[in-house]
Amino acid sequence: MQVITSRENEQIKQIRKLKDKKYRDAMGLYVVEGIKTVNEAIAENADIQTIVICDDSNEQNELKQKMLYTVAKFDIIYVTEKVFEAISHVMHPQGILAVIKKKKKTEEINYKDDVILILENIQDPGNLGTIIRTVDSCGLSQVIISKDTTDAYAPKVVRSTMSRNI
Repeated sequence: MQVITSRENEQIKQIRKLKDKKYRDAMGLYVVEGIKTVNEAIAENADIQTIVICDDSNEQNELKQKMLYTVAKFDIIYVTEKVFEAISHVMHPQGILAVIKKKKKTEEINYKDDVILILENIQDPGNLGTIIRTVDSCGLSQVIISKDTTDAYAPKVVRSTMSRNI
């Protein structure tokens, strides 16, 4: 097992770029972080490109052995704590994140659905994530988001939708 120790590693640079919307859009990728969120991505059959594990967290048993078996079938990168903190979006990272390919956007609206939620000019990522989580819990399947609404794949939106798909 090789552990990446430099923030200047090319893969690490690419993952760090995903903090910015323009790179998420250009690469068609986004990041989910934390044990629960990565497990949910796996359970939802998300198109996981890479899983990054902080080697130091692994040694401290923060990642349960069962989790390590679950992620073993994916492309895994092990990094030092310093490198993980450079790519993490949270203040107290759990030591695992996944880079996921975005789903293709659909431009088609199913007019047979009873309710279609249209969101305009939602600026707070936490609010957008909470709305998406609530919509999903109500069984609604269509949300239209205006161009002036915050990025649905921003890290805070993704964290706010925990237990839900976007």
